[in-house]
Amino acid sequence: MTTNYAEAAVCRVDDLADGDMREVQVGDKAVLLARVNGEYHALHPQCTHYQAPLAKGLLHGNRLVCPWHNACFDVRTGHRLEAPALNGLPKHAVRIENGQVIVQLTTDSESVENPMAEPDPASTDTCVIVGSGGAGAFAAEGLREGGFTGRIVMLTASEEAPYDRPNCSKDYLQGEAPDEWMPLRTDEFYQTHHIEIRTGQRVVSLDPSTKTIELASGETLTYQQAVLAPGGSPNPLPVPGAGLAGVYTLRSLHDSQLLRDAGQPGKRVVVIGSSFIGLEAAMSLRKLGCEVDVVGRDTIPFQKILGPAIGRVIQGWHEEAGIRFHLGTEVEQLTGDTTVREVVLKSGESLAADIVLVGLGVKPQTAFVRGVDRQDDGGIRTDEYLRIAPDLYAAGDVAVYPIGDGAQRIEHWKVAGQQGYVAGLNMAGQQQAYQQVPFFWTNQHGKRINYIGHADSFDDIIYDGDPEKDDAFLAFYVAGDQILAVAGLKRDVDIAIIRELMQLGRLPSVASVRAGVNWTSELKKA
Repeated sequence: MTTNYAEAAVCRVDDLADGDMREVQVGDKAVLLARVNGEYHALHPQCTHYQAPLAKGLLHGNRLVCPWHNACFDVRTGHRLEAPALNGLPKHAVRIENGQVIVQLTTDSESVENPMAEPDPASTDTCVIVGSGGAGAFAAEGLREGGFTGRIVMLTASEEAPYDRPNCSKDYLQGEAPDEWMPLRTDEFYQTHHIEIRTGQRVVSLDPSTKTIELASGETLTYQQAVLAPGGSPNPLPVPGAGLAGVYTLRSLHDSQLLRDAGQPGKRVVVIGSSFIGLEAAMSLRKLGCEVDVVGRDTIPFQKILGPAIGRVIQGWHEEAGIRFHLGTEVEQLTGDTTVREVVLKSGESLAADIVLVGLGVKPQTAFVRGVDRQDDGGIRTDEYLRIAPDLYAAGDVAVYPIGDGAQRIEHWKVAGQQGYVAGLNMAGQQQAYQQVPFFWTNQHGKRINYIGHADSFDDIIYDGDPEKDDAFLAFYVAGDQILAVAGLKRDVDIAIIRELMQLGRLPSVASVRAGVNWTSELKKA
């Protein structure tokens, strides 16, 4: 049976210049129309990650960048190019008649998988993925997209297949995201593409010299190639009473479920650590009706990452919601019989607590890897292709990868996903260097701050806009004569442009940024 899809003349052929895009209507369906190199393309208008309106994003050459989380698509094919989106964009037919651009709908689908190789049941080649987070999930898909037809085995200590981990501190913890939203893919997807996910399997040893993996069960596997994507484990709270019932961490879906069930209205919650995850969880638990106190070493949240001005603004958002802060101090001990009842601070203050959430960062889970050098924090150095040793790769929280004259390790979802994807492509025989500018986002009381680049420290901050007015702004983090990173609120397109310029090595000078920059013009010159 043939379906007759609607069509419509949506504009004149000269209405859009190259590099322009707009959302148009075809029948009862919205469509994104874009013009690149004189050709028109019509695609589904929403990002396949969180349904952001792509018309409000950035079109740079063939790259279509989502405004919210910087997922990226090829406007010519609809293929997904960058995480955190998994699927590509469906395309519709376009033709030119009598100077009119006519779009005919070709599908009702809102997303489409990137092309993947057909598995060969007769192949004896085995690629093993250690870990089921974003890096592991994208590694499996990178393998198939790169043409690998052999066996793919994903080993994870988790009881779940890959899921949307960033949501564990946000809507899911608030009870706003149902369980069915959390898996990244359906069971049928993994079955169709012969990706074997073995949950509840803790890896205790991986030996690159023999290409063997030992599981806690005693089983031993061999591999032709493998990627390490085990993520990080939460840093413990090193004080008396940390083992009492009622003390939680937030790293997994299971952790989020336990915390959500415990976070009943009126419960007294103390969050230890004023990190991004800690404050997102504080926000979510407050929305559940809990009384929330936050304890942090720094005198201002995020001041080492975002600077004191933005840190104070974010703290103010939380205080307006009724969250209390106890900063510039640490925890002395937790007290209670078998269940935590009180958090005693080194400042001498005591906080009543029914629930304690420890958010003190994570450490890469790499102790099981034999015969490789580890950094002091447990990270493992890779080359530009994310390779550690012959036929062994790393991605995500554990990977220390080269950048410029140095190396860095990034703990962000988009970075993990894209590194996993690149590692998977390279295991499939591609030679693709990982050279992406880092990106992360945080949601704090309905306001999304996007951050690009990386700055362990900085000498100065240049502001475009005033953070203290809770308005749209950009903040440029400067060391010497170099812009290392940029944070932005309500400046989505500018953030996307600046990231494109960073990746091209065409960012304007510090002096130019101080004087003021039209970012759209800068991109056109690049």
